[in-house]
Amino acid sequence: MMTMMSSLELQQKRWIVRILWTSIYLFIPFIQIDGQSALRFDISSLGLQFFGNTIYIENFFIVLIFTFLLTFLIILITQLYGRIWCGWFCPQTVLMNFTKFLDIKKQSLVTKLLGHIFVLVISALIGASMVWYFVSPYKFFGDIANGRLDSATMWFTITLSIITYLNFAFIRYKFCTTVCPYSKLQSVMFDDNTLIIAMDPETSYKCVRCNACVTTCPVGIDIRQGMDSQCINCGRCISACTKTMTVEDEDVPTLIDYIYGFSNTKKPLRANVLITAVVTFVFLAGFIFMAATMKPYEFQVFPNSSFLPRYKDDQVINSYEIMLKNLSKKDLKVELQIKDFDDY
Repeated sequence: MMTMMSSLELQQKRWIVRILWTSIYLFIPFIQIDGQSALRFDISSLGLQFFGNTIYIENFFIVLIFTFLLTFLIILITQLYGRIWCGWFCPQTVLMNFTKFLDIKKQSLVTKLLGHIFVLVISALIGASMVWYFVSPYKFFGDIANGRLDSATMWFTITLSIITYLNFAFIRYKFCTTVCPYSKLQSVMFDDNTLIIAMDPETSYKCVRCNACVTTCPVGIDIRQGMDSQCINCGRCISACTKTMTVEDEDVPTLIDYIYGFSNTKKPLRANVLITAVVTFVFLAGFIFMAATMKPYEFQVFPNSSFLPRYKDDQVINSYEIMLKNLSKKDLKVELQIKDFDDY
């Protein structure tokens, strides 16, 4: 079994993904496009600011379509590449990697205390960044500087920071193995050609029982015992095994690797994959169509509740209220006409 990438390449790529993903998460709220946040739900206007466009609550059905699109896209990725999302892109896993030092068993009291202080600072930053997706970070820091941060924003920030700290400090990867619904559903999405991590049965006899793969596993499984549903495809065991086998046996770079099913046959054009791909494409087409045809205004007509219908010259006189809302960022010129009035 040949390794798809060296241990060094694997570690480098993991760090690149972590830094890139974390940077995107933290800095997107600060990006301004036409005076609006690149991605933020504005509570006051009930509008989702999305890269220069604002999707108001009246057109929020498009967000539902986009959610289905992302859901089936993740299912498609899972069918092809297993739990690659869990090990490489999930915010829980990505951010947890910055606090790996908490997994070290033997630490002095001072080291543990400093570690938890660092985690608390990181948790406060993440808790605040969650709030920035609802409150502009510029307003957030401006209100703090002026001592005008409202109590709701403050308590949401504190609560999210505490939850994040408890997660990082105590729950950690237990969330992945016990609570995460995606972890429970992923086994349904797997087939005989899904990308997994496994030990090569042909070279398994060369295992020196160093237990490095078990020690480094964030979820505590023994990959030598076969595929485990708790495996998050992070590849740490591959790096650990490669490091050991480089010293023990230069002819075998690693005993553990990414493989496409136990037969290691790459077969992307499978029935279940094609069906999921078609459904994903349908939602993508629907999202593009809705985005292209979305009306820049909302128009509604309501009966005037304060005006009672009356007769005059054998005609019914009634009153209506017109509600016209501009959903775009531009001034709109609107002309109202009443057609076929004789039919009423």
